[in-house]
Amino acid sequence: MKKGKAGDWMQPNQPTGDWQHLPRASITAERQYVGIKYTIYLLLIGTATVVQIKWLDLSPWWMWILTGLWTGFFLLQFVYVPKMRQRYFKYRVDDEFLVVEFGIFILRHVVTPLVKVQIIDTSSGPLLRRLKLMNMSVHTASGQIELPGLEVTQAGILRQRIERFAKLEEQEEESL
Repeated sequence: MKKGKAGDWMQPNQPTGDWQHLPRASITAERQYVGIKYTIYLLLIGTATVVQIKWLDLSPWWMWILTGLWTGFFLLQFVYVPKMRQRYFKYRVDDEFLVVEFGIFILRHVVTPLVKVQIIDTSSGPLLRRLKLMNMSVHTASGQIELPGLEVTQAGILRQRIERFAKLEEQEEESL
């Protein structure tokens, strides 16, 4: 066992490196997405209300309940969730592992050996491209890890690090 930075004891193969958080622009991107999604929901609720009043001659009392629920979910997803995701989602990469930690009530800690990575997928829609962000998915045989809203340069560096390690490991296997 060796001594860590803060004076605590750590395992020899424990991942090291600095934790990386999502950029502040990811909050803006998520809020824009939520705004578009909930605007569509509001249009559907409004259309259903007009149809009920005009053509079906029904009292739309239940639409007030639906609108209240819509407003509550909208405020939660627009105001609080993006800030919480940016604050509590973190990851780090060293020479052997990709470690992702996220969650508020249920903390998830996912450690993926880089030798197990099969596919690295990056994507960015119009909202993300405008803010110079992209999503990254790291696929293994047992599942995938999502890294949402990374800066383009940060995602490129991360992708190169993972690819470089996977290529080195592949070359070592071929030489055996």
